[in-house]
Amino acid sequence: MAHTATEFVMIDRDFIDLQEALAGDYSLERELGRGGMGIVYLAREVQLDRYVAIKVLPQSLAIQPDVRERFLREARLAASLSHPHIVPIYRVGEARGFVFFAMGYVNGETLGDRLRSRGPLPPTAATRLLREVAWALSYAHSHGIVHRDIKPDNILIETETGRALVSDFGIAQGLHEVSNDAGEVTGTARYMSPEQALGEPLDGRSDFYSLGVVGYLALSGRLPIDAPTLSAFLIKQQNEPAAPLAPLAPSAPAALVRAIERCLSKHADDRFASGEELAETLDVAASVPARTKIPLGLRVWAQSRDPLVPIYIAWSGLFTVGFLSELKNIFPNDLGVLATFALLPLLPMTAFHARKTYQTLGAGYTLRDLRAALANWERERREERGLDFEHEESVVAKLLRAATTISLGAVALLFFLGVPHNLLGKILVGGSVTGAALSLVVSNVLGVRFVPKWLRRKRAGGIRSWIWNSHAGEWLAKMLTPKNAKQSADLAYRPTEMALGVASIDLYRALPRAYREDIPELPQIVERLESHAAAARARIEELDSIAASAGGDARKSELAAARDEAKHELADAVAALEALRLDLLRLHGGDSDLRPITTVLQAARELGEQLDRLAEAQREVDEVRKPPAFDLRFHTPT
Repeated sequence: MAHTATEFVMIDRDFIDLQEALAGDYSLERELGRGGMGIVYLAREVQLDRYVAIKVLPQSLAIQPDVRERFLREARLAASLSHPHIVPIYRVGEARGFVFFAMGYVNGETLGDRLRSRGPLPPTAATRLLREVAWALSYAHSHGIVHRDIKPDNILIETETGRALVSDFGIAQGLHEVSNDAGEVTGTARYMSPEQALGEPLDGRSDFYSLGVVGYLALSGRLPIDAPTLSAFLIKQQNEPAAPLAPLAPSAPAALVRAIERCLSKHADDRFASGEELAETLDVAASVPARTKIPLGLRVWAQSRDPLVPIYIAWSGLFTVGFLSELKNIFPNDLGVLATFALLPLLPMTAFHARKTYQTLGAGYTLRDLRAALANWERERREERGLDFEHEESVVAKLLRAATTISLGAVALLFFLGVPHNLLGKILVGGSVTGAALSLVVSNVLGVRFVPKWLRRKRAGGIRSWIWNSHAGEWLAKMLTPKNAKQSADLAYRPTEMALGVASIDLYRALPRAYREDIPELPQIVERLESHAAAARARIEELDSIAASAGGDARKSELAAARDEAKHELADAVAALEALRLDLLRLHGGDSDLRPITTVLQAARELGEQLDRLAEAQREVDEVRKPPAFDLRFHTPT
């Protein structure tokens, strides 16, 4: 059945063509930016399961020899540099007319974006950024490369670490290289050095001038020299000094101000001779007296927590129930009052979790991310409690827990039923409370768990996991997702299959209803493939862990064969997910023929059934190979 594609947003055809060209190696997610020399996409490298940024030269430009050579020259220059503060180049390649290179993806923003959105940097942050860029430039200069385009938009700031990285060596030049654009001004006018603006030969000190402009802007929010037109700016740059920085950044240390002003010297000989010298000067500007550490003993005391706090809470709760039970004369329906007071804390707890969920979904995460995070948390908790789950409890532990339960039940029953205000009533209450207190103390000293093992195992994930994996969780996620939720870039934890699955489901939901009605089974097939891929990935990790300590060539060979089989299953599932996503992209790109995607769906369905059979066979094998459980106390099979 054919449909028109005018009902929904069109997808860039170049994106689809590039994805087809790179399928199997890279999975494109979205465009990050465009420039005069190419387009940058966020992608996932399938084999290594990591995010990369792919810069591609459009086919219309790749056919021009000079443009193509300039693009490849940038890649070669940057690829020759390996430094913590320079964006690394992983691969340079060509596919179906596209010339591209894959580089490290920095989860963050450019300094330009940071300054435009939040204004000047604090002096400490500016000092750190300038120092790290100085180290990067020193390394590049030592390898004979002048960047020639240092500016805020070519400095990336990593969100998680705050690390600064230099990018875009598109117009970089070797120190002893004859420039092809001799006499031509190349660079960004308001950041280039006076000698660069005149088209004169350059060395690393020209980059320091540009970095000085960046530092001046980062601290003050203003350029050191500015003018309404380019010609007026060039005249002022050659003839007028920069405006003093200190009045514009009064909180900046004097050493930092002097370092930036030295970088802005008109003559290269007056600037820093090397990046190391500049970085050392910035170290002085950043030096502050170290804070005195609190002694270890005091820190342990300040952070200590009483392990009996839960018992105290339970104790107070019992007497609170007793107090409320005395209100029966005021409130005839005392059970309703008690229930109301008991459930009242659920209101602020619910509000707290709702606010946290709203913030998380607003940051760009999805319900599937929440479920994955909860699953990971549950797994970690089960690993932490693994020893506890493995061993049977002693008879003494069971008796203590039973005694505690009976004592607490007796106390609660007495409070609810009421007791006579005489000696017998006091003895009953006192005996029950004393018995409960003693059993709780002894249980805590001996490490007896009040909650039975079967219930601890079942509820290791808590109530939240049950809620968010239900239909109610889907409804809550829709209600709590802000309309202006941004797309989070902090999704590197997502394995490839999950990233492809989320993208496919989102594309499917964005289709017109007529399309969705023709392929209603797509979400189930996607989730099925994603589940199989995740299981295969987990099995690969498990086999790697076992192989690290395995002995004997036969055993290692067996593990290697099982690992290869799991890798094959993972690759098949990921390839099927990628094929589905590509066909969905084609529908968004204007294709109206559903036959290709139905063919892919049929193949994916058959693959899912095959993987189901393999998974079932593997479970049977694992069950047969499972060793008997042992009681560590007596060393006999349980």
